[in-house]
Amino acid sequence: MEALKSLGQGYLVAVGVVWVCCIIALVRGGDAWLGLAYLLIMLFPITGYTALKLLRPNAVGVGTVNWRHLLFGFQGAALAFWTYDVATTYYAINITGLATELNPLGWPMGILGAAAYYIPTVALSYVLLFRLKGNVALYAAVPYTLVTISMASMNLFAGAQNFQLFVDTALLASSVRFDLVALIAGLDVAAPLALRYLTLRPRGQLSFKPH
Repeated sequence: MEALKSLGQGYLVAVGVVWVCCIIALVRGGDAWLGLAYLLIMLFPITGYTALKLLRPNAVGVGTVNWRHLLFGFQGAALAFWTYDVATTYYAINITGLATELNPLGWPMGILGAAAYYIPTVALSYVLLFRLKGNVALYAAVPYTLVTISMASMNLFAGAQNFQLFVDTALLASSVRFDLVALIAGLDVAAPLALRYLTLRPRGQLSFKPH
């Protein structure tokens, strides 16, 4: 379970970094309203997490760095970069029809080729980091992780190129801009309030009164 948590944390951190870069790209070269919507969507989990941390300050602790979990987190980041590439490729090919797949397997079969690499990579990394307890396995996982990140960086670069097509073509309709942004902003405000209510609401207790 701890290994899965590390994988998920690495995935979410990478998604957050990519999301920030997408916001910057939209504000600088695309539809600023769409960039604002992306920013408000990003604030939704941030405000929820912050509210939980403030309401339960002892729920999340800060400990020493565990190198095995840190290295496995990079596998999650690699999966996030691959997901980003897949999502933006789908937009570029299936939605706009302005791009073609360079992978010899074609689209969408190229997804299977990448999966044939990443799934065994994550499995072998798990074995090296959590099943083999010696330091040799840990040291072997370091270059192995670097190779994975190098491969994932190519997915990140391809995804960034595809997203530029999204920046150039995507627009929020003027009739829904304000309403959509207002709706997302309202959810950003409502989420921490709902968490506060659910967390601080007193739980009912059974009481037995003598007759």
